[in-house]
Amino acid sequence: MDSRRTTRNLNACWRNTHHRVEPLARFPQKGGFLTIRGIAVDVEGTIVNIEPAHHEGWIRAAAEIGVQIESPEKAIELVPHFIGGPDRPIIEEIFALLPSSPKPSDEEVKKFLGRKWVHYEALLSAIDLSPRPGFLEALTEFRKLGLPVTLGTSVELERGLLLLKRSGLDKLFLLHHIVLPTDVENSKPAPDCFLETARRMGISPSEQLVFEDSPRGVKSGVAAGSPVVGMPVYDNEKAKRDLLAAGVARIFTDWRQIIVGDLLQSFV
Repeated sequence: MDSRRTTRNLNACWRNTHHRVEPLARFPQKGGFLTIRGIAVDVEGTIVNIEPAHHEGWIRAAAEIGVQIESPEKAIELVPHFIGGPDRPIIEEIFALLPSSPKPSDEEVKKFLGRKWVHYEALLSAIDLSPRPGFLEALTEFRKLGLPVTLGTSVELERGLLLLKRSGLDKLFLLHHIVLPTDVENSKPAPDCFLETARRMGISPSEQLVFEDSPRGVKSGVAAGSPVVGMPVYDNEKAKRDLLAAGVARIFTDWRQIIVGDLLQSFV
């Protein structure tokens, strides 16, 4: 689809829906109605693929302490928390790859994390922060159906706001429909984020469809009582298995694979 036409469609849908909190759409189906009345989407990875910066940042920091990891795909095999974190388990798992398998001290964790962020910031400047192909079209379709769409991110406030601005998502969503870590008490995998996205849409958590790319985020959606669709960045069998183990109902590796009407009708 022409990008300018997509933007015009999004702007029109945004103008038509941004004042509404209560969802508008119910979808007739034999035996009843579809249960999905709102959409909640993780940002980092799921919409904007900045995982290369995160993952290469971890790999470069690992190399500095003598742990050589040849690729993100290899890291997924060696470091169980590599996708989605949290940070400390990733660092402990990387240290465990050293010959003596030492447990890092708090000071070593802090230093290692600092080095990871130095690499991340350097790498991020070279990354295209446009939404993943197909997301804007899916967003248009959701809004045409009258479904409110919220964002639920675990990225800390300063980096989260910068990411929203650089990706252009800040122009497509009201602040009311963006849940940041500072808006909730407990971070993912606790359910707080997706309980809050549902609350802001005025629906039950069981009536929102969550899109997530990491097991940690999937567990958050499942704990909130929402069906979850997995959107992994890597078309990797272990990554998919981890998402299934966390509780996803469906997996797509590309937003362009999704036929919105068919997906919604699969949740009755």
